[in-house]
Amino acid sequence: MWPRIGPLPTFGILYSISILSHFLVGYLIARRLRLRHRVWLVVGICYMVGMTVGAKALYDIQHAQFDFRALFSTGHYMQGGLWGGLLAYFVLAVPLVLVLAKHRWAALDLVVLLIPIPWVFVKLGCLFNGCCYGTKCSMPWAITFPEGAAGAPAGIPLHPTQIYEILVVLCILIVFKALKYEKWRGTMLLWFLALYGLGRATSEFFRGDFDHHLYIGSLTLSQFVCFFAAGVSIILLFLCRSLYAPARRKYDLAIPIVFFFVCT
Repeated sequence: MWPRIGPLPTFGILYSISILSHFLVGYLIARRLRLRHRVWLVVGICYMVGMTVGAKALYDIQHAQFDFRALFSTGHYMQGGLWGGLLAYFVLAVPLVLVLAKHRWAALDLVVLLIPIPWVFVKLGCLFNGCCYGTKCSMPWAITFPEGAAGAPAGIPLHPTQIYEILVVLCILIVFKALKYEKWRGTMLLWFLALYGLGRATSEFFRGDFDHHLYIGSLTLSQFVCFFAAGVSIILLFLCRSLYAPARRKYDLAIPIVFFFVCT
């Protein structure tokens, strides 16, 4: 792969593109949903902070090396190691949009409608960097990494788990496009948690970089959170299926409350 483009790390370039694309897509979708500028701007800032400071803090906590002061050091981020960026993003963005936005359902939808395109750039960064790699694979689509990849064993055919996750988010994009928005307004967060949760947890069965990950039984922490969030979201989607939009207004806080219960 290409861990560097000239003097710059490819992962850093694509990660930055992910953040910039989140702001751009956020502006366009917020206009379509008729949301105020401050809403998409705050959501974009939440993504930027969640995917950098939040992801680094969660990675350090997971690996029992958390140091609050280190989060203010540029060198600490240059060492690599990010985990749970989307989780941090949701924890920041969901309560803020509920406070700032007049149209809460549309604002909740905005939070997740902005994820798929930026997330493709993130996983491409992982692919070129050689992190988040898979287990050994004998299938025709197996990939090999050269010497110098970030963690991936060189010259061994591996499952392209980064591409698997890209395919998951592309499927989510298709589902978002296919849904009749007026009927499902305010439930995009549930759809995302259900689809991404199942897809991400399944793809992790093929991951090979779990030497230092936390386990709950036979599942990694990520798999446990994803399966649980997906299960709760599917149940709530069935409940929302029979409710018209006006009737759902009394459940305005149900989605964020369930989300924070899942996160904690």
